[in-house]
Amino acid sequence: MENTAKNKVYFHLPGLFEFYDLYSASLPLYREHREYFYDWCEITSVYGAPADCIWGGGRAGFGKCEAEDVLALMNEYVISSRLTFSNSLLKPEHLTDRKCNALCELFAGRQGVQNGVIIHSDLLLEHIKNNYPDLYFVS
Repeated sequence: MENTAKNKVYFHLPGLFEFYDLYSASLPLYREHREYFYDWCEITSVYGAPADCIWGGGRAGFGKCEAEDVLALMNEYVISSRLTFSNSLLKPEHLTDRKCNALCELFAGRQGVQNGVIIHSDLLLEHIKNNYPDLYFVS
């Protein structure tokens, strides 16, 4: 099979924070031993949010890694991080949450590949557009 962009499968994997240990062990294999993987497969993004992130909508999360470590790992392997903010019950007072805003600020920093947000709330969409324009949106 000819190896062109139209013949590739692009994967978006879960567990940005929960599976940090798994990704830090498997991504070096993915880079150093591509012969272990189909050449028509590519990891495009990894998505998720920390367990205690109010914008995340109450997902159960078990990862205890730091956001800076997650971002550094994804940047090292040129994989986009997608913060998953799918809480549909957000109110204006939730937009000032320090942890969530700090996450957006960190991931919007453009130290490597462009990062994005998987989002459900129109209220949050406007907040992020106005404050973190470097993040792209998936909804």
